[in-house]
Order: sequence, then C-alpha cells, then structure tokens
Amino acid sequence: MIGAVLTAVALKVLGLSGDSGPDPAGAPSGSASSAPFAVTARLEDEAGCTALPRRVSSPGDRAELVAGGDVNAVIRRNQGARAGELNVGITLEGGPGSLTITSIDIRPTSPRPAAPLSGTLLCEPGAGGESKIRLFADMDAAEPVFRAGKDSTQRYFRDKVITLGPGEQVNLSATFLAGHGSREFGLLIRYVRNGKEATLPVPAPRGGRYAVTGYAARYGAVYAGSPDGGYRLLDDPRPCRWVPESQGC
Repeated sequence: MIGAVLTAVALKVLGLSGDSGPDPAGAPSGSASSAPFAVTARLEDEAGCTALPRRVSSPGDRAELVAGGDVNAVIRRNQGARAGELNVGITLEGGPGSLTITSIDIRPTSPRPAAPLSGTLLCEPGAGGESKIRLFADMDAAEPVFRAGKDSTQRYFRDKVITLGPGEQVNLSATFLAGHGSREFGLLIRYVRNGKEATLPVPAPRGGRYAVTGYAARYGAVYAGSPDGGYRLLDDPRPCRWVPESQGC
C-alpha cells in the first residue's frame, strides 16, 4: 500500500534531493519571474529511513556515514529515496492579485511502481509535527490523486479549492507513503487567475527530485544512525527494527 499524507514534519537526512533530469512535473506555463505566485518545497523528514539502489561501496561514502559527515551528499550521489514515507512541506505565497488553486497533480515518471530499492538502508531517529492542510494519495494507483483522508475515496480537489490572496501565505505538508514499490514523481499546481487557467510546477527541494520507496525484505547493507550523527553498520540485513510486522521479522 503506497499512500501520501500532507502532514508537517521537519527534514533532515532525506537527500531525495539527488541530481536528476528534467522536472517530471513539466515546464511552467510562464517563467519564474512572471509567475503570479511563489511556490517552494522543503524536505521535512527528521525520523525514519532512506534507501539506496545499490550497496554503498565507495570508501569515501562509507567514511562519511561512519563519521556522520555529509550524509545528504552520500544520498544524493547514490540517488536515494525515502523509505516508508516522504515528508514534504509546500509553501504558497500570493502575488499582487488573487487566484484560485484548483488542484495539485501528482505526476509519476513511470506507469507503475518499480521494485523497492534494496541496496543500502540508512535509518535515523526523530519526530514530526502538524500540518495546516492534510491531503492523502494512493501512490500504487496508475494515476494517483490527493484525497480527503488516509482511508477516504473522496478526491480532495473535487469539492475543494485553495484561494490565495495578495501576499497571503498558505502552508501544506505532504507525507507520501510507500508500501510495496518505489516511485519518482513531480507535482504540478493548476490554478485560475482572472478567469484563465494555467499551471506551475512545484520545484523539488534542493533542486533534486521527489522519490519514495517501500521497504525491501533485506538489503545489501543496513546502517543505523546515532545521536552524534554517525551511522553504524548492522549485522542483520533486514529492516526489522523499523518494519517488523510487514517484513515478518
């Protein structure tokens, strides 16, 4: 079960901001300087795990993990994805005129989820927070959409819109949940201004990408983080500490 919950939580090691190709959400209908409102996204994960597609083999990368160095850089270089859930905060800030946001589309880069990333698992402790607007989306679906509740079938933007007045700020926070596979995606805002429809993509945090993956049954390597920032290689290649029920540990 892969789902998405817009919930506010603070980010730390995510590194889903790995270098990637063109924004999967597509190009904006106008340049950034001419956009009628501003949109920014930030990664807000403090707790949880990040999976990499391959086992970390570079001596430099392993040294960064053990010493608690630039772990985000290791994740970016290895194209990691948040495991289980990805928390993203989105801030909308109005420009000189009012407008109505009619939807925020989720644009997966593949028709179906791929297999969970199973190379290396990096896990750290932390905590989360509250969100102003909460949305949910089933990322297992071929065309995922935001819904009104975690177990709801009601599409959020079917009956609701977000109004953005001049200079007004609206904060959303997204927790994308992954249960069975891995998915990269983009976010595209649809809005109406002065009676005209247009779109604007939500740039990925740190100029990277949006990606989330379910947990694999076992990994090439599993590292557990500590309060001092360093990571310790575990003997057990399974993610039992974090998902004992789903992995049958």
